[in-house]
Amino acid sequence: MLFFALSIQLFIIPVLCQYGCTSELKLGKQCSQNKTSTKWYFDSKLSFCYPYQFLGCEEGPNSFESSDICLESCKPADQFSCGGNTDADGVCFSPGDQSCKKGTDCVMGGTIGFCCNKAIQDEWNKEHSPQCQKGKVVQFKQWFGMTPLIGRNCSHKFCPSGSTCVQGKWTAHCCQ
Repeated sequence: MLFFALSIQLFIIPVLCQYGCTSELKLGKQCSQNKTSTKWYFDSKLSFCYPYQFLGCEEGPNSFESSDICLESCKPADQFSCGGNTDADGVCFSPGDQSCKKGTDCVMGGTIGFCCNKAIQDEWNKEHSPQCQKGKVVQFKQWFGMTPLIGRNCSHKFCPSGSTCVQGKWTAHCCQ
């Protein structure tokens, strides 16, 4: 019995999580018994978790109750990529490392850094530190504190009521 339980935990659950993480996002369908809510999904193109408005019924496998659960389920802790999930052009060991060629910057991952295209990285960083022309950026609480609520696309209707969605090149944010 213990072997069976261990087999399920070690082999079947990771396969199901992997399937869920690589599945297409399904917003669900409206129905009378359930209300809409904010859920999170793993975007395999950008290799990150983003919020969306779940419509209440027929939830797909790529749907999680929180950003933390989504990241824990889908993104390996040691996985790192340059902005926009673009490829690195080499490795480095500290910010400003001169081993990166011209036009790239050293962006630190968990233990080492990667030489990332400077123009793309600057654009990515700008989208992940959004500004609002009018009002303030909507924030949400993470385990480490408050952070901007950043979604993949305004069509996912993740912004709270009374706020406006602003679409960027890769991601979107909310202003209120």
